[in-house]
Amino acid sequence: MRGLVSVLTLAACLAVPTLASAQEIAPDTSARPAADAGDPWQGFNRGMFSVHQAVDGAVLEPVARGYRAVTPRPLRTGVLNFLRNLKSPVVFANDVLQGEVNRAGTTAGRFAINTTIGIAGIFDPATSMGLDRHDEDFGQTLAVWGVQSGPYVFVPVLGPTNVRDGAGRIVDSAFDPLTWADFDDVNTVRAARTVIAGVAQREALLDPIDSMEAQGGDLYLTYRATYEVAREAAIQNGRMDVQDSPDFDDIDEEPATNTPNGGASAEANPQQTDQIHEAENSVVFTEALALPTSMQD
Repeated sequence: MRGLVSVLTLAACLAVPTLASAQEIAPDTSARPAADAGDPWQGFNRGMFSVHQAVDGAVLEPVARGYRAVTPRPLRTGVLNFLRNLKSPVVFANDVLQGEVNRAGTTAGRFAINTTIGIAGIFDPATSMGLDRHDEDFGQTLAVWGVQSGPYVFVPVLGPTNVRDGAGRIVDSAFDPLTWADFDDVNTVRAARTVIAGVAQREALLDPIDSMEAQGGDLYLTYRATYEVAREAAIQNGRMDVQDSPDFDDIDEEPATNTPNGGASAEANPQQTDQIHEAENSVVFTEALALPTSMQD
């Protein structure tokens, strides 16, 4: 079980799609909407969200801002490309399991081209060749197979998920070749990859998260609503009016400036939910559990 603990611990930095700065938020509990069928544990989840916010403000956000300050944009883009490329075996496995033969071919082609011509994935020539990147994870695969999502859960530092997607991430870790690799200092390599991935993604999401916080409102509901919309879009392979999930396969190199302006579920705040759909360049949130993380340590 040490490996599972490693996944959950090292993935702390990877939950940044849902991490915001640690400004104190004290919502009026009397004004909170009652937990709905998809979020029956809302009281517990809100408590976990508060812990989550504090950890981000104390650790992850300052580190991400420092990383941005000392590294030029081309270097940061290369890091994101490299990490996306490392995740290709996970994406490919899920493409196959979903019966998406064409998308599986695209993933395999991108991996071959970017690993060679792109120098270990640091560059992304495959996109210019017409092989657009996409993301798949086992949570999406389970959804395609008809498995229901189960209750929404917010895990401190780990971020938003649900029962189905949380289980799916563990399976994705099993698809990762580095999980089973055996060479000198492999544990150090696994840990280093996870930490670098977390810092890189948190930096890429500084602007979207800052923008969302500046809009005010109930951030817990914002994250929940955007997560739910993002997951549904990802399951449908982008056939909704939102982008796919924002792990490394979905982060634009340029910081996003038009982001969801707050949020809640459609029942709690229809106006903010509509803005999620309408924001042309919005960054929607999903769990970072889809990112490459080894089960072993």
